[in-house]
Amino acid sequence: MKVVQIVKKLNNTELGKGGTHDTYVLIPNDLDITDVFDKQNTPIDFTDKFTGEKVTVRNTVGREKRIVGLGQYYRNKDLFAGDEIIFEKEVSNSQNRYFVYTKKYTDNLVIQKSKYGFEILTSDRLKRFKENTSLMDADVDIEHLKSEKKRNDSPEKTDFYDVKIAGKSLMDQYSGKEVVEIQIKDNKIFVSGFYGWKKYVFETEE
Repeated sequence: MKVVQIVKKLNNTELGKGGTHDTYVLIPNDLDITDVFDKQNTPIDFTDKFTGEKVTVRNTVGREKRIVGLGQYYRNKDLFAGDEIIFEKEVSNSQNRYFVYTKKYTDNLVIQKSKYGFEILTSDRLKRFKENTSLMDADVDIEHLKSEKKRNDSPEKTDFYDVKIAGKSLMDQYSGKEVVEIQIKDNKIFVSGFYGWKKYVFETEE
């Protein structure tokens, strides 16, 4: 049996939390997903691999390439930036089966650089992150800098922070609107840039 997996680490814009209510997965122009989504703008019925929930999505091509039809599924899963969605196609005896599922990283903190500081994209998980770093006695300091409107037409202000690890600010290490993930693993703190896609193709026994 051949299995193709496409993994997307989601951001706030795709989750409808970036100032719009659009929910989708953005596909880079240089990423070939035709071995899962072989026809454009054609609905494909996916089944959640663990809950059995049915999700009908389409691969659309316009000004951007997107996978759409995910709004209710995102809401049901209560996803945040840094969580992953996995699309999986199984091919066995010329029969195709389509699965979808998510991975949530509730211990991670996802932040985005701006001219005012870091915006915390996973603010609902900030308390948990602080508790975990306190328990492991990690030297992580999250300092509120200011509250500003991100744009002139923004309806409300956004809180911005500096994040220091072992006394060293992350501010000078990142530029533009770069997204950064801070992960707790094996009682250590890891800081990494935000990857977009991963793709796996492998053979398994029936």
